[in-house]
Amino acid sequence: MDALTSIKSILGLEDDSCNEELSVYLELAQTEIIAWSFGKASELTELPTWTQPVQIMAVVSGWNQRGGEGELHETVDGVTHTFSHSTMIQYIHDNLPGYARVV
Repeated sequence: MDALTSIKSILGLEDDSCNEELSVYLELAQTEIIAWSFGKASELTELPTWTQPVQIMAVVSGWNQRGGEGELHETVDGVTHTFSHSTMIQYIHDNLPGYARVV
């Protein structure tokens, strides 16, 4: 199953109306994963398979922040929203090792 199909299955999206937007999320997550785990100068163009679950769940986390899904806390009149990860990028940083260069 490809990443887009997996994400749509997790989110319960049955039609293709969100494919373009989800594809943008996937590209952004891929770019961040490569920069975070392999260094900004990395020449990788595809993610290693061991990072794909993190890419998929980062997109789900980011997508859920568009609405009320994924909230840990909400204050209605004071308009406070708290999510388990503040951004899709934070999800990636919390779940993958960062790049370290030894000199």
